[in-house]
Amino acid sequence: MTSPGTTGPSRLQSATLVAPLAVFAIALVARLIGLHHTPYVDELNHVMAAHSLLERGSMELVPGGLPYTRARIFTDLIAALFRVFGESLAVARIPAVLAGAALVTTLFVWVRSVAGRGAAWSAAMLFCFQPQSLYLSQLARFYTIQALCFFGAAILFYRVVTDRDLERRRAILYGIAALLLCLLALHFQVITIVGVAGVILWAIIDRAREWLTRAQLVVAIGIAVLLAAVGLLAIQRGAFAQQLALFSYVDQWAAANRHNVRYYHDIFLDQYATIWTLFPLLAILAIYRNGRAALFCLIPFAVVFVVHSLAAWKAERYLFSAMPMFFAVAGIGIAEGAARVRPAFEGAVDWLAGVELSPRARHRGVIALFAFVAVFAALGNGATSYAVKMLRTSDADWQLALLYRGQPDWDAARPVLAPQADSSAIVISTSELKSLYYLNRVDVLRHPGPEFTTFRKLNRPVISTTASLDQLRACFPTGLIVAEHGQWRTPWSVTSGVADYIETALDPVHLSPSTRLLAYRWRTSAPDSTANCAKIHEIVHR
Repeated sequence: MTSPGTTGPSRLQSATLVAPLAVFAIALVARLIGLHHTPYVDELNHVMAAHSLLERGSMELVPGGLPYTRARIFTDLIAALFRVFGESLAVARIPAVLAGAALVTTLFVWVRSVAGRGAAWSAAMLFCFQPQSLYLSQLARFYTIQALCFFGAAILFYRVVTDRDLERRRAILYGIAALLLCLLALHFQVITIVGVAGVILWAIIDRAREWLTRAQLVVAIGIAVLLAAVGLLAIQRGAFAQQLALFSYVDQWAAANRHNVRYYHDIFLDQYATIWTLFPLLAILAIYRNGRAALFCLIPFAVVFVVHSLAAWKAERYLFSAMPMFFAVAGIGIAEGAARVRPAFEGAVDWLAGVELSPRARHRGVIALFAFVAVFAALGNGATSYAVKMLRTSDADWQLALLYRGQPDWDAARPVLAPQADSSAIVISTSELKSLYYLNRVDVLRHPGPEFTTFRKLNRPVISTTASLDQLRACFPTGLIVAEHGQWRTPWSVTSGVADYIETALDPVHLSPSTRLLAYRWRTSAPDSTANCAKIHEIVHR
């Protein structure tokens, strides 16, 4: 018979392991649902570079084009998976899936260590089913790996700063590991530096609170304000011009929110109205339960939120690496708030019952009330609806403006488009990577810029005007134009004037509306005395 002295720790150890494994399993299953969704165009950079690496030993997306070197380690990883499992989008998405599930699990384990099981489950499940977390975990991109590296580095640094009993040797090892993870996160995404700055700011504040007297803290704050004022004055006089130019740069297609400082605030209101409006209260409750852990999450999240709100180029994914910290604060605050209101719930249950209930009956009633409040709050958040739709709705049926699903279905259109492309003397596309990937063909790109200049990445010429289309029609007897719905009649791709010209002068290729693609072709050349066909053929076929 096993003695009680050995059974207790063994059971406790098993329970300690079972919960993270359960969290990982839930997150993994959620991320495997719908893994074969239609691709976001950026995924194909890695997919095609990995294919090229295996086939030609280079990372050129096409022979003669520029190598795709961004996040080289990630492309190498995809190439290794292709070598073992074969080439497909699903295989290319495996690293993101595993990293996304691991990130949810890491959040659970860390929050449990600083605030208990209730806070850990609240934080992990909120993050697990966050629409952006599901979405980025199903892309052949590096975002979930970058976030995992950053969050892992941050919590190792937290341990070094806060654990006074940590041996010096172990502290050095943790510090080295945190540095390596940080460098890896920076390799994947340069904006990691914003989160790193937030963590460093927290460490400075944490040390200052412990080492400085109240008077010294006031002096330190005054110095910080003075330095900030000097920095602003230097910026006004032209300092940091190059860095500010990068901060204020944005491509034309993403320029709509250049000056919208409420961009991320509005996203939180849309997706997490019940959490975001109460976030200050949740932060206070989290600080009450564990002030150091709460501020460790709150300060970097606030830095990332403010910096990206002020930056010109905005995208929901830019906040992703800081979202575990947001949900950690929310989860800890929810758990502390639940503990505080429990007596009121017990009183309410007794009053509603009309008699004083037994402890077991009262406990069940309280659980039912908590469940009702949780479900009501969840239904008030747009994220709940988005997540459910992501798990249940196909790309063809996706109707929301947020493209967590519903990218154009080139694969479904391929049976119609491939023969058209094969029989055309020239193929023009607004989505060059998808055209190359699915049709194995693109000769000219529909891009803004000087006419017939070379897009170096793919070594293909670009056009954007009706005059250039006229010249192509004069020099090639047949041609095909393919465009995605989201690029039709937009300032950055097919403008309204060009769209009118195409719709009037060319024949439509009939595609199912569910493909979200448009295609037009010409079957005879159109005379144009201004066209220098010899030069145009040289440009197109070089």
